[in-house]
Amino acid sequence: MAKGKEVKSGKPVIGAPEGWSFAEKYYMGAGVAPTELYSKDEQVREELKSLEYKIFKDRNPSTFSKIVNFGANTIGRVIKFSIKKEDEKKMNTLLYLLGYDFDAKQLYGFSVFTLIAGFLLGLALAIFGFVLPGVILIFLGIISFFGVQYLPKQQISVRLSKSSSDLVTMILYLVIFMRQTPNLEGAVQFASDNLTSYIAFDLKKLIWDTAARKYTNIKEALDDYSQRWVKASPAFTDALFLVESSVSQETEEGRLELLDQASQRVLDGTYESMTKYAASLKEPLNTIYMLGMVLPVLGLVLAPMLMAFVAVPDFGLLLALMYDVGLPLLVYFMIRSKLLTRPSGFGSPDLNVVPGLPPVGYFFLKHGKKKTKINAIIPAVAVFILFIIPVFFLYPYMLVFGADQIYISMFITAGLGFGVFVYFKLSVFQLKDAEQELNSIESSYGSALSQMGSVLSQGYPPESTIIKVSEIMHNTPVAEFFQITVNNIRKLGMSIKDAFFDKTTGSVRYFPSPMIIASTKVFVESSQKSVRNAAAATTYIAKHLSNLKRIEGQVKSLLEEVTSGMRVEVGLLSPIMAGIVVGLTTLIGTVLTSLSGSLSTLQTGVSSGSSAGGVASVVPFAFSLFNLSGGEIPLYTFQIIIGIYLITLSAIIGYAISMIYQPGDRVLMRETIASVLSTAMILYVIITFIVTLVFSSVGGLVLSAAHVV
Repeated sequence: MAKGKEVKSGKPVIGAPEGWSFAEKYYMGAGVAPTELYSKDEQVREELKSLEYKIFKDRNPSTFSKIVNFGANTIGRVIKFSIKKEDEKKMNTLLYLLGYDFDAKQLYGFSVFTLIAGFLLGLALAIFGFVLPGVILIFLGIISFFGVQYLPKQQISVRLSKSSSDLVTMILYLVIFMRQTPNLEGAVQFASDNLTSYIAFDLKKLIWDTAARKYTNIKEALDDYSQRWVKASPAFTDALFLVESSVSQETEEGRLELLDQASQRVLDGTYESMTKYAASLKEPLNTIYMLGMVLPVLGLVLAPMLMAFVAVPDFGLLLALMYDVGLPLLVYFMIRSKLLTRPSGFGSPDLNVVPGLPPVGYFFLKHGKKKTKINAIIPAVAVFILFIIPVFFLYPYMLVFGADQIYISMFITAGLGFGVFVYFKLSVFQLKDAEQELNSIESSYGSALSQMGSVLSQGYPPESTIIKVSEIMHNTPVAEFFQITVNNIRKLGMSIKDAFFDKTTGSVRYFPSPMIIASTKVFVESSQKSVRNAAAATTYIAKHLSNLKRIEGQVKSLLEEVTSGMRVEVGLLSPIMAGIVVGLTTLIGTVLTSLSGSLSTLQTGVSSGSSAGGVASVVPFAFSLFNLSGGEIPLYTFQIIIGIYLITLSAIIGYAISMIYQPGDRVLMRETIASVLSTAMILYVIITFIVTLVFSSVGGLVLSAAHVV
C-alpha cells in the first residue's frame, strides 16, 4: 500500500494510491479527496473514454439526469455558483465517480438558475392573474433547486445498491477459482469475466490500473477497492480480506478453511444487514403512513367545514393538487429514499428475454395456433369506459347537491381504480406462472448441483454427467432445464458451454435466473480445466446455494412482518377511513345546504323587522361572515379526488412492498400493485356506499325532526 499523502487541507489520506481510489475513499469517509482531482487523473480519464465504458455509462439514463447533464454543461458554464471548498470537493468526487463531464460549480450554477427562473416566471404569471399556475411554478423551481443538487447523491446510492447485489456472487467466483488455483490475479479476472453489473466494470478497472502500474499488485488494488464498501458492506470487506489472506497460508487445509470462512462471512453479513434493515423499516414506515395517509385523510374531515365557512377560490383544484399530486409524490420519495438502502442478494430474472413469453405490459391472445400480442392498456381503457357509460345517463342527477352525487361519481372512481388494476394484472399475468416456475427451478437447482458433483467425482465427463443428472432429476422442476441442455448436446452437437449459453437455443435463455446463470458459469469454467476441478467446484457451489437458500428464507420471514403490516394499513385501514370521510362530508354538506336556506329566511325576516332596528343592522352582518352553502365543492368532485388519492397511494405501497421483498422484479411489482389496489378499491366502494347511505339518511331524519326541511 502507498504511504499516507498530505493534501492542502492538512489531512492525510492513508493508503491511497493515485487514481480513482482517492475519490472512492473520500466518498466512504476514509480520507480526503485530492485538491486537484481532475488534473491529477488525466490518464485515468482517457481510459474511461473507451467505447465499452461509454456504452456502460450511458445505459438507460433517466430523463431528469439528461436534463441536469445538458443544463450543467450549457447554462452551468455561464452561471457558476461559488460554494464551500469542502462541499465542492465532495460533489466533485461524486460527479467524478458517476462519470459526468461537469464540475460542482456548474451543477450548483444550474440549480440556482432553475430556482430563479421558476420564481420569476411564477411571479409573472401571478401578476397577470394566473395565481395558481404561478404558485405551482415557484414551487417547482424550489424543488428543482434542491433536486439538481441531490441527483448525484441519489445516483451514487442507486449504484451502490445495485452493485451490492453482486457482492455475494463476486466472493463466490473468487472462492471457486481460488480453491482450484491459488492465484489472485486469475480469480479477479474470472470474476470480472462472469459478472455483468457495475462490479464487473470495477474489477476490470482494477486489472487495468494494476497493469498500468497505478498499483503495485492486484492485492493492493483489492485492498483499495474494499475501502469503498467499508460502510456499505463490512462483511464484504472482511470476506475479501480472507480471500487475499488465503494466498499466504502455508498449508492447503488452512488455505481452504479461509476460503470457506470468506464465503460464510459474506452470507452471514447479508443476513445481518437484512435483519437490521427489516428492523429499521418499521418506524420510518409507520411515520410515512401517519404523515402520508392517516393525517391527510383525517384532515379531509375539515374540508367541508372550511369550504362552508370560508370562500376559498379554486378550492377544488387546490385540494386535487394537494391530495392527488403533492401527497403521493411526498409518500413516494419518502419510501424510495428508504428502499435505496436495501441490501440485496441474487437479482431477479429478466423474463423479457425468454422466447414465447410476452414482454411486460403485454399479453398474448390465442386464436388457434396463432398468438396476437395485445397491449394491456387496451382492456384497461375498455373497463374504464364500461364504468363511465352509466354516468352519461345519470348526469342530470349529479347536478343536484346530495348523496346522489356520491353514488354516481363512484362509477368514475371505480372505473379508474379497476382500469388501473386490469392494466397491471394483464400486463404480467402470463409472466407470473413463468416466474413461479423459475423460482421452483431455483429451489431445486442446488440439489441438481449436488448430484452433478457426485457424478463428476465418480469420473464421468461433464457431458455424460449432464445426461445422467437429467435422468435422475426427471420428476423435478429443474428437469426441463437439463433436458434442453441434453438436446443441444445430442441433437445439435453443441459443446457444454454452447448448450447452456448459446444465444439462440441455450438452456439459460429459457431460464434467465441470475443464480442459475452464475452457478452454471462456475460449472462450465471449472469443467474446462479438469473433471476433478469441476467436481470440487460444483459440490462447493451446491453447498453455497444451500446456505444462501436458508438465509433467504430467514430474510423473507423478517420482511414478511413489515410488508404484511403495509398491506393491512393500505388495503384495509386507508379505504375504510376514506369511505367514512366521504360519508361524513356528505352529511355535513347536506346539513349545511339545508341550514343555508333556513338562515336566509331568518336573515330576511330579521332585516325587515321594525321593532329591533339595532339588531336588524347587526344580524345580516353576522350572517355575511359565513358561507353556509355546503356546496362550494360538489360532492362528486370531492369523492373523485379522494378516490384518485387512494388509487395512487395503493400503487405506491404496492411498489414499495415488491421492492422490499425483491428489488427489480417488475413482474412481482405489477402483481403486488394489482393485488393491493383491488382490495383497497373493493373495500372503498363498499364502505363509501354504506356510510354515505347511512349518514345521508340520519342527516335527513335530524333535519326533519328539527323542522329545518
